Amino acid sequence: MAPWPLPNSTLPPSMGNGGGMPGSSNTSAARVSSQHERLLLELLPFKEASKFHEWLDSPFVRGPWNEFNADFLIPRSGAAAAAGEGPAGIPEPDKPRTAQAARDALNSRKPKFLVYHPDKTGWTPEDHHVRFIVTLVADNMLQNLWYESEWKKRGLDIAKAAYEVLIFLKATLFVDPSPPSYSA
Repeated sequence: MAPWPLPNSTLPPSMGNGGGMPGSSNTSAARVSSQHERLLLELLPFKEASKFHEWLDSPFVRGPWNEFNADFLIPRSGAAAAAGEGPAGIPEPDKPRTAQAARDALNSRKPKFLVYHPDKTGWTPEDHHVRFIVTLVADNMLQNLWYESEWKKRGLDIAKAAYEVLIFLKATLFVDPSPPSYSA
């Protein structure tokens, strides 16, 4: 568990390191990142990209991200690197199932995902993703990014959008040095 914020060196470029993916030398990654960003702007209640980036840098996103990074990504990326797999070796759970589990956890107030420092012994990759979504949504409901009435109507859509935020953050952290290519 990570009770303290992680140093900026462990954050994606859009979260405290100054600059962002578009300034990266990898134009393919920048293009994918900007396409993903446009999708997120459609899913989230932001009208401008600058507001989205402010939100990414806020404690309402950094808190859940720092925890996810410290408790899941860093240990898994070390194991994946040792096995020679790289970031692709880090499992990514099924989006609909994970979003549904997060919605159910919030609706039923499951302590497993809602307590301040849960015991994560034996947690699956999906559990870590659910925890990120649950804390992101719960924290942002406190600042009225989403309202309780909106959650009751569109909880699954909000959970799916939160899942996409996590995938976006992971994508900006791990740029594949040798992406798949096609040759004739």
